[in-house]
Amino acid sequence: MTPAAWRPDDDELAALEAEHGARVAALDPLVAVPALGATAGDERLLAVRLPDGSRAAGLLGVGDVGPGSAAAGFRALREHRLRARAAGPDVGGAVRARVAAWTARVARDPGSAPAGDGLPERGPAPRDHGLALLWPSRDVEAVGALAASGLRPTVHLAARRGAPPARPRTDLPGVVLTDAGPDDVAAVVEHQRAELAYDELVGAARVRPLAAEHLAAQVAAAVEHPRTTVLVARRQGPGERTGEVVGVVAVEPPERSGAVAGTVTTGPVAYLVLLHVTGSARGTGVGGALVDAALARVHEQAGPGAVVVLHHGVLNPLSAPFWARQGFRPALTTWEQPVDALSAPRRSLSP
Repeated sequence: MTPAAWRPDDDELAALEAEHGARVAALDPLVAVPALGATAGDERLLAVRLPDGSRAAGLLGVGDVGPGSAAAGFRALREHRLRARAAGPDVGGAVRARVAAWTARVARDPGSAPAGDGLPERGPAPRDHGLALLWPSRDVEAVGALAASGLRPTVHLAARRGAPPARPRTDLPGVVLTDAGPDDVAAVVEHQRAELAYDELVGAARVRPLAAEHLAAQVAAAVEHPRTTVLVARRQGPGERTGEVVGVVAVEPPERSGAVAGTVTTGPVAYLVLLHVTGSARGTGVGGALVDAALARVHEQAGPGAVVVLHHGVLNPLSAPFWARQGFRPALTTWEQPVDALSAPRRSLSP
């Protein structure tokens, strides 16, 4: 079907939002759908309609962060964003037409690329100048359209509801779980840097040299905060009081979980910031034990109805199976594309 540009009035926008919200609620009741906040005369509004009545509309935006900021570790320095809604008998077609209109507009006027930090691209996510769209993970009809449009899924926001295991795993020979203290800050920072470096390869992070100082400050503040859970797994021999930190988990309480609290329909919401285990300790149960202990702490503090959310790389071969075993499942997925790719010719798959 050939799509057409659409200028919906306020009633048509309201009907679209209502239909989109009802459809998402049926697919995944946990995913929150905030109001789009658009009006018919908004210049940022871009909408399309198919002949069968399927339609999609969304707000365009552009956001910048500096290469030395903490946010630069998880997004492009300049990001063209789309907040979209879709409805009708052919949601996939409407989404694809909407993305085509968006990418065509950005291709016509991409603006100047940010200076960046001079490091080359690593992994599939745009480092300096990109497009980003967040969409419910269970909306497979739209997922197919997004993939066909050239966008790449990079990060899942995954969520876990329900009580933690009744008996957290603690039987780890030679490994002791303890709260992190000031003397552990350097080790926790190194674990987080290692996690970021691995995630960069699969498009879930960007390693920024200028952000190292922010990372150290954030870890020190988390360790000091009385309601932030930062646990370390320490390898100790008989009679030893200290030992190598082979694993780390960190969870922010609901009052420090920021914008992620608005991504789900229930709460309170805690945010699991970090889980990393050294290669030598993987497969030994250390990661699962850290998660069990952290979940127990969250539910002790926030109550049995607490929801824990986290971000993990879609293409990370370690994250997806591990977090599924811990009871987490994708709720929202970030889709990205480098702006440079908009002008690159598509390669044919035919021989």
